[in-house]
Amino acid sequence: MCIAEQNQSKVEINGCNSEPQMRTRLLSRAIGTGWLGLALAASGQAAATEYAFSTYPLGSAGFGAGVTPPPGIYVTALASHYNGRIGGQIDFGGVVLNAGAEFEAFATGLSGLYVVERTLLGGRVGIGVTVPVGHVDVEATVGLGPLEVHRQTDGAGLGDITTRLQLGWQHGELSHLVYVQGVAPTGRYEVGFAPIIGLNRPGIDTGWAFTWANKATKLQLNGAAGFTFNFENDETDYKSGNEFHFEWAIGYELSRGLVIGAVGYDYRQLTGDSGPGALLAPFKGRVDAVGPGLSYTTLIGTSPLILNMRHYREFDALRRWGGNATFATATIKF
Repeated sequence: MCIAEQNQSKVEINGCNSEPQMRTRLLSRAIGTGWLGLALAASGQAAATEYAFSTYPLGSAGFGAGVTPPPGIYVTALASHYNGRIGGQIDFGGVVLNAGAEFEAFATGLSGLYVVERTLLGGRVGIGVTVPVGHVDVEATVGLGPLEVHRQTDGAGLGDITTRLQLGWQHGELSHLVYVQGVAPTGRYEVGFAPIIGLNRPGIDTGWAFTWANKATKLQLNGAAGFTFNFENDETDYKSGNEFHFEWAIGYELSRGLVIGAVGYDYRQLTGDSGPGALLAPFKGRVDAVGPGLSYTTLIGTSPLILNMRHYREFDALRRWGGNATFATATIKF
């Protein structure tokens, strides 16, 4: 049985007890260079942004996206699941994966938001931080023809920590806010065939969000638009292009505190990738998603509790992973 073990992964060569659709998580940097990288780049089928993922978690804004709550401390427990496939070659930390690679991730974590008593420009100031942990599982092949290599790996660890500053206003039925948040490369990361939880890609994301809740019709409209500015991954010398994302949620208040409806997001990469580590051409990625969602607000004693669930089915993915994403959050005020 021609199987080699390396860095918590499994490697198998075609013709040596090969199994169809074996999965690979993170691949050895050595296999993505030289003639192999040139051959795959020449095919013109490549993914954009390193790993074909963003540091901003698409789908994280839904119902209540534009609301800044009253002064106090709010803690959110969050959980998410994602599984997807890639339709073309992808640069995965210096390794080129072939089309058909599969990715699955579970994430959980805590997010805190402190809304101060004093106002600024007539609005409320919020300061937040999110600390995630996760587990990833990737399956893929690298190489061409008889030299095709199947690999698999998985692992868990700390993710990239995000800090956030927001300023929000409320005008009758309309709430809206502006925000800026920074992503620190604190997550588990290693170049090559090793399970990573962070992308080792510092970034800044800024944008505007709104929520309009009409009491007469019981309709709620939400939107959040943002731009992500990426810095270079200094381990791979890869600079991912800048990105735009828009998330939306349309809901109806079915009963007191319960809002159900549809959610979605749209993502476009604005500039191409660059740097010595970008093995493939600087293509731009895109993906859209839609699905169901709900929000439920109640009281535990005198403290408000807000529950949110959203599921997204991605489509029209180009040079990005395409699949399914599910989010669940619970927020309580202290």
